[in-house]
Amino acid sequence: MDICSMENCNKPIKAKQLCSMHHQRMLRHGDPMTVRPRKEKIKATCKWVSCTKDAATKGYCAKHYYIQRVMASNKG
Repeated sequence: MDICSMENCNKPIKAKQLCSMHHQRMLRHGDPMTVRPRKEKIKATCKWVSCTKDAATKGYCAKHYYIQRVMASNKG
C-alpha cells in the first residue's frame, strides 16, 4: 500500500499521491500544508429569564430552546 507523499504522513493515498486530509486541503486552499485554526466558541448564558446555564442553540440552553420551539410551533 502506498503512503501519502507529504513529509511525516503515513496515511494511505486517496488521490494525486496525497492522503484524504492533504488532498482536501489541496482542493480547498491550493496547498496541502495549509492549516486553518479552529474558531473558538463564544460562551454565553441562556437568554431565558433567571437561567444561568450555558447557551447551546440560538441563545438558549437545551431545556429552554425546546420550550421556545414548542411555543413557536403552537402559535402557528
